[in-house]
Amino acid sequence: MKRAPIAAYLSFGLVCGIATTAIAQGSPAYKTVRRATHSASSNLMNQVHIVPTTMKPGSTSIETGADTWKARGFDLKTLLAQIYDIDVRRIDFADKSDADARYDLTLTLPREVEQDEMQHLLVSALENKFGLNVSEETRSLDVYVMKAPGGPGGDLHRHASADDAEQITYMGKDCSGVSSGGIAVSAGTIADFTRTLEPDLDRVLVDETRLAGSYDFQIGNYANEQELFKLLHDQLGLVVTPAQRKVTVLAVRPAQSLQAQL
Repeated sequence: MKRAPIAAYLSFGLVCGIATTAIAQGSPAYKTVRRATHSASSNLMNQVHIVPTTMKPGSTSIETGADTWKARGFDLKTLLAQIYDIDVRRIDFADKSDADARYDLTLTLPREVEQDEMQHLLVSALENKFGLNVSEETRSLDVYVMKAPGGPGGDLHRHASADDAEQITYMGKDCSGVSSGGIAVSAGTIADFTRTLEPDLDRVLVDETRLAGSYDFQIGNYANEQELFKLLHDQLGLVVTPAQRKVTVLAVRPAQSLQAQL
């Protein structure tokens, strides 16, 4: 699949009170990427540096570009979630013994690379450093499913220009739970809106709306999941229901245990 360079696909900032996600046009779909072998990447992999974090407890930072990837203060599971751009619940980390250890990961390259090569470099470095194997598995999970049975709702407006950057903004977001003073979306896809909502919910959220293209819309304040789901239905025509689905997860296993099974 052709993908935009990492510099173009994600810029993220979050503080309690206001949270904004800006994603340039051409961003990748919300799913894991099966890593290919890049023969030209072997020399670049040595430029990935992973050390215990210098960040204060509870503090993290991340900066990404087509030739740069810097993440500070993350544990291994969250690092992988950032690299693959997925919710941490889509990662099955077998060894919990090092779950609380936090690291700084930095990579500065002499040239720009595509997203899949950057991902390959970062994940391979983590595998080598910690003796891990990261692979995709399909599992049945309890999820929320989002559908649009009647098509786009009245407040879901098609965005006019294909060249504008996507922006999703929370107003008055409460970092302790599912509540917000509202959400404003400009040039946003439903797939990206879904992945933005997912981390706050008590289940993984699966997009089955089949709504392509980008949209402009707003929803008002909500204090819990049920109020959020009601707003999505009443204003946007989006119905969220509990269900069970087969979901792709990342299985993280010690490399030696994998070899023992072969």
